[in-house]
Amino acid sequence: MADRKVFSFSLEGIEAMVDRLEQMESNFDRRLEAVLTRLALKVIADAKRLAPIDEGDLEAALVVGEVKQALAGMYIDMGTSPEVDDYAVVQHEGFRKTKSGAIAVMMPGEKTRSKPSHGGYLPGKKFLENALKMNEELILQELKSVLEGG
Repeated sequence: MADRKVFSFSLEGIEAMVDRLEQMESNFDRRLEAVLTRLALKVIADAKRLAPIDEGDLEAALVVGEVKQALAGMYIDMGTSPEVDDYAVVQHEGFRKTKSGAIAVMMPGEKTRSKPSHGGYLPGKKFLENALKMNEELILQELKSVLEGG
């Protein structure tokens, strides 16, 4: 029989490496949560400046939820509180369907028309979408920074 050479190795410090990786993950999650919250608050602040104000209190109904972690990643909900969702959708889209099925186009009222433009957008319909568009570059920069470890 041929002589067999035995190959062996040992891993030293694996526990320290695992602890360091877990610490890095925790720090990343904490940074990402802070950035998501800050960005959502900025978008909602801009949406409030663009929201129509002729009826109801849509500005006060714009809210930011808690950061949530899912299998696919981390996210944060923002938008309107549930009790005003139907009203908010009509105001955001700028139209509603009547009982007869006709489309009623919503026009900004005097109070909304008196609000100044913000970020290049006029207050009224698409207030949340426009707030997201205004902040798109900032959102991408901030998330990139977190991913790069900044």
